[in-house]
Amino acid sequence: MLGAGAFVLSVRWMPHEIESESSVASGGMTNAPLRPNVYLAIDTDGTAYVIAHRSEMGSGSRTALPRIVADELDADWARVKIVQAIGDEKYGDQDTDGSHSVRSFFDTLRESGATARLMLVRAAAAQWGVPAAECAAEMHTVVHKPSGKKSGYGDLAAAAAKLEVPKKEDVKLKRAASGATSEKAR
Repeated sequence: MLGAGAFVLSVRWMPHEIESESSVASGGMTNAPLRPNVYLAIDTDGTAYVIAHRSEMGSGSRTALPRIVADELDADWARVKIVQAIGDEKYGDQDTDGSHSVRSFFDTLRESGATARLMLVRAAAAQWGVPAAECAAEMHTVVHKPSGKKSGYGDLAAAAAKLEVPKKEDVKLKRAASGATSEKAR
């Protein structure tokens, strides 16, 4: 009997806990200065927020989606948070069926991470007065290889937000590993 009571109480409080955590994350995303598109934002504390534009239905999309962005962004996984989107046309197709969360948005999410990475690299290069080609993203920082200078993503977010979002043709995706399921790789 005691076990059943504890279960009822935990179920009653669990949604509130989850809702509070989600509210904090979505609030952080709203205030984040670097927003290269509707799926990604980077805050001045370095937190990268990724939008889950579809509901999780047991397929692991709430892990896969931020991992895709984090890989392309060279982000520290511990500093990536997922935010559940509300129903809104700006996110495109939000149907939660057919395991389309990853299949249909793999390339879009890779481009989101690569775009933010490029903007952060360009912001760092501008601050240091060096060519962007001499800078690279490495685990949540931008490094100027010749001098060894480093800046974290949070330190660069506001400066990167002032830059123009690069054109799609200027964004370079990382080379896909063998076995990648990108539509472009096929």
